[in-house]
Amino acid sequence: MRLFGPGSVSTPVRVLLEVLLVLIGVYLALEVLLFAVLLVNPLHPIRHYFQVTSFAAVPAGAWAPAELVRVDPRSATVQVDPWVYLTYRPVSRLFVLVPAAANLSAWGCVLLVLVNLRRAFANLAAGTPFPRANIRCIRTAGWAILGLAAIEVLISAGMFTYMAATTRIAGQSPTIPVGLWLSIGFPLGTILAGLAVVILAELFRAGADLQDDQALTV
Repeated sequence: MRLFGPGSVSTPVRVLLEVLLVLIGVYLALEVLLFAVLLVNPLHPIRHYFQVTSFAAVPAGAWAPAELVRVDPRSATVQVDPWVYLTYRPVSRLFVLVPAAANLSAWGCVLLVLVNLRRAFANLAAGTPFPRANIRCIRTAGWAILGLAAIEVLISAGMFTYMAATTRIAGQSPTIPVGLWLSIGFPLGTILAGLAVVILAELFRAGADLQDDQALTV
């Protein structure tokens, strides 16, 4: 199966991206409606569909998890880590506004990636595999992925700061061990993906420049 040109695999991929963009648009419209209702009245019953979640460590001695879970000793040993899963729902407009802004910013990056991928595959379907426009699309998508990673880091940092200022677990401030934060709150995969896409765009640009130089030489 061909990768570019009429009748190639690029055409169904472009259509799939267009459908995905429509579905995301509908979802975001519903989200904006939810945010608008809660900004008017944070205690509206629809608040049960709005939540911010996080993990935190339970202070030592607050509860004894050792007897909660048992495993067949012939197969393995088991250790229960004392974590709690916290679900916050709004009672103030500020609690609605800040997560809404962060969430919509993240979705904005996702849309930027998808729109540029759709443009790139449209060019491929038209039979032009590596025009300058495709290189710009790939570069923009890469930077949008890195932007998404930055937003994820800011969301995690903001959430941990909020928890430390407002939440107590067994009378103590919640703690997030570094290992847990690195595995959950730090988007290493997203950062690597964004860097890979940006580097790929630069490689394509260098190849296009070399091709242009050869054409001028001939």
